[in-house]
Amino acid sequence: MLFLGTKKYPQENSFESFLSNNGGSSNAFTDSEDTVYYFDMEAETSSKFAEGLKRFGSFFSDPLFTEAATGRELNAIESENKKNLQSDTFRLYQLAKSRANSDHPFSKFFTGNRATLLDGTVAQGINLREELIRFYNSYYSANQMTLAIVAPQSIDELKAMANDAFATIPNNNVEKPELAWAGIQPFGSDNSIVPSFGHVVEVVPVQDLREVIISWPVRFNSEEDVEDARFYKTSLYVAHLLGHEGPRSLLSYLKRKGWATSVASSVDEDLSDFQNFEMIVGLTSQGLASVNQVIEAIYSYIGMIKDRQVPSYVVNEVLQLEELQWRFLTKGSPRNYAQRLASAMQKYPPEYYVSGPGRIALDGYGSGTIVGQAPRVGFTSKEQLDRTMSKIATFTENLSVDNAIVTVLSKSFESATDKKEKWYGTDYRVRPIPSSVIDQWKDPTSPRKLQIDFPPPNQFIPSETGLHVRNAAAKTLKASERTFESRMTPLVPPRVIRDDGVDGRWTVYFKEDDRFGLPKAYVVMHVLTREAFSSSKNAALANLYELCVSDRLGEYAYDAGLAGLIYEVKVMPRGVRLTFGGYNDKLKDFADYVSKKLSKDVRKLLPRTDQEFDRYKDQVMRALSAFDVKQPYFHASYYSQLLLNPRQFQYANKELRDETRAILLPDLIDYAENIWKSGRGEALIQGNFNEQEANGLIKVLGDALPFKRVPSDPLPPHLEALPLPESEGDVVPTRVLVAEPNPANENSVSYIMLQSLDKSPKAHVLIELLNAIISEPFYNDLRTQQQLGYIVSSGVRGIAGTRTISFIVQSSVAASAKLSVSIFKFLDSVETDIIKKLSDADIAVYAKSLIDQKTEPDKDLATEVTRNWSEISSGRLEFDRVQNEAKALLDVSKEDLIEYWRTLYVKDGRRMLITEMIPRQGDAASPLPASTSGYESGDNLVSGLVLGVDDIPQFRRDTEKLLMSTTSTAIKTE
Repeated sequence: MLFLGTKKYPQENSFESFLSNNGGSSNAFTDSEDTVYYFDMEAETSSKFAEGLKRFGSFFSDPLFTEAATGRELNAIESENKKNLQSDTFRLYQLAKSRANSDHPFSKFFTGNRATLLDGTVAQGINLREELIRFYNSYYSANQMTLAIVAPQSIDELKAMANDAFATIPNNNVEKPELAWAGIQPFGSDNSIVPSFGHVVEVVPVQDLREVIISWPVRFNSEEDVEDARFYKTSLYVAHLLGHEGPRSLLSYLKRKGWATSVASSVDEDLSDFQNFEMIVGLTSQGLASVNQVIEAIYSYIGMIKDRQVPSYVVNEVLQLEELQWRFLTKGSPRNYAQRLASAMQKYPPEYYVSGPGRIALDGYGSGTIVGQAPRVGFTSKEQLDRTMSKIATFTENLSVDNAIVTVLSKSFESATDKKEKWYGTDYRVRPIPSSVIDQWKDPTSPRKLQIDFPPPNQFIPSETGLHVRNAAAKTLKASERTFESRMTPLVPPRVIRDDGVDGRWTVYFKEDDRFGLPKAYVVMHVLTREAFSSSKNAALANLYELCVSDRLGEYAYDAGLAGLIYEVKVMPRGVRLTFGGYNDKLKDFADYVSKKLSKDVRKLLPRTDQEFDRYKDQVMRALSAFDVKQPYFHASYYSQLLLNPRQFQYANKELRDETRAILLPDLIDYAENIWKSGRGEALIQGNFNEQEANGLIKVLGDALPFKRVPSDPLPPHLEALPLPESEGDVVPTRVLVAEPNPANENSVSYIMLQSLDKSPKAHVLIELLNAIISEPFYNDLRTQQQLGYIVSSGVRGIAGTRTISFIVQSSVAASAKLSVSIFKFLDSVETDIIKKLSDADIAVYAKSLIDQKTEPDKDLATEVTRNWSEISSGRLEFDRVQNEAKALLDVSKEDLIEYWRTLYVKDGRRMLITEMIPRQGDAASPLPASTSGYESGDNLVSGLVLGVDDIPQFRRDTEKLLMSTTSTAIKTE
């Protein structure tokens, strides 16, 4: 509501229009105890940024809250609520709130809907707009608000801007809101909808999940308790132990028993009067049947923490790992950093705004030990260590059986539930936990008998000498890099340091870090082979293979992950990609070990029995089935993109499910034993290595992966986007009509895509410039004014040098056909009502904003590596692509935009696709489409077609023929 007009800027979309003109965006979100508003924009022009701050500040000093805007925002809230009705995240969170004391605000309905905001208020004789203003006056007071600004101006300049923009926010000296519920127990009262303790709640999820969730509320009874949570962060030590995945860990035991696939442990809620410490265990079907024993094992580990002193090296390692993250924190976006700062300002004193959330205190609040920059590699005194050990023991006392809130999720409960949650309709039942089970949890089997123990020392934590930066000249982004001239100068690209020729094994690219000055490096290797992804069966086998590798290497790789090292094995359409990254101190040894396991210990990475294989298969099948309950806009995007990708580059979800069901263990063994046998390697090594070290690394990895290059084997082709059929005259574009696979989801979608096959830099920037110009008017028209749905957006995607611009609306109030009509009505007005009304100066502003976005310096090494690898893997090798496109933007005229729009949308030969998702119930429902329209091979692909979901495979085969016939013309315009 605050964004919808102020006294000084009464036009509802004034701020969004201003941001759109300046490469910016805005949003807001409400958490349990905070609402955060934020925006970002191009800030090098101080006067423009100052105007942005003034506009933003006016929301909090003189908002209008007009009757019309209030009514429309009510519809937006209802649409958002309906979007979330089938989300397990929202459903479980609200059910958890039902277990809280009804007198505590945590128990309330989290998001609200039309019934609570309008029907409920009208019934009580309350005027909604007046109540909104009362709420604003009660809580939006300067003394309870925090502000963070991150921008390139000096501190003095920013202070002046802030004072000018925000000084008029009223200070009503209101009390902290949390004082209103001080002393009220959040859990454990008889006054809750669902009992807090002593009961298990069995829930039917939307997705095919099997989990047990145990949460323990940790009450803050004093300021010291709050300080412990904020500064000592005691929960981190306990979460580190319970969530560990290494040898002799809790997860290791549960996997040996065949009961679990994953564990996670963390603070789920961090509020003013309590924390919620949570443990989630992903269960197998056997684990679900043995859930009481799973929980018993958890209490066995908790008992070990209580009864045996945690080894000092474990506590030191947690400190070291947190310090590593703090010292070498990568630059994030200014927007995210400002959000983090504003949130931290609500919880920490000024001297801890920056360091408080990210560092662990050793000597308590006010000691200053987390403010300085000096690295800490361990506790420096016995007093510090003893204090932390004592706080760990105190915290662990909260993790008792009597304080546990237990929830179990499974589709198998569908026929056994007898209750329905009020707001989301979640099916569940409540069962008291038998006293015999409670006794079992309170006196669990000993850790020694379960063969669980504290984790061994982490061998992957880098040494101080190993954190040395080899290129001393490498620095974080210089101020000079913000100049227009420097941004338009391409970065030094990676260079080839090894090339064995087309019939040889390797082509290796290398770049030593010259910009970030961090002790990190990345290695990306791609073994090119046709076989890995050559059929839908092989693609299904690839899913199983990746899961097995991740699981079997999990115990070894877990410590590496804690210490900042990452790896990924990913089967791609053109072969197998192996990625390593992180602190370079231990990177070579880590990569060597993993590579040898992949190629030389193949059978050890695979299931040993059919029962074990079935557990992996179950995980893959449940992951694939999750497709059905994703949001309708995801489904529409999926089917639209499916029609652009050749079959060997993307197999349909249904194909993968069918193939996975039929796969047997011998199939997987055969696949894994052959995947690394032959191919050709491409690699990029970038970061804190010199050339000699890079050559040594690729030799080690090349020896570990002894694939052979067979000259007669053709290399896999590069991706080419499938062309959509051309439309001429008044012929309706190709339409794909699909019944929403989740019968309970009441949202419809229209997804309209326009395709450009022109691969020139100018065509690329024209479509992006068009989107920058029309995205805000599109949102304002269909969402703000027409209130068609909560999700309204447009965007540009690139596939193999081609571009598409898409317009999407998801609605709970209008049928998909109506959405399509509304989108086309908007598109029909683009040339006359938007582009032609722009001056050359207006277009120059949009172009400058887009140039700034494109040439924004990379925030971290990983981003630069990803960009460089994209050029290598695609075969384009245009490392100066960003600058070439920025230069093309300098020459764009209004006439160029009009002509391009006409080619894209108006003229004969335009390539368009309409994808509609039709729900089975609700206000947006309409007659369900047939799974096939009768489409047959050989139909004229130039004319408008209507396709059902079962027609897509044949249509893709036909467009692949069209691709081959157009390869020498439109698609190859580079």
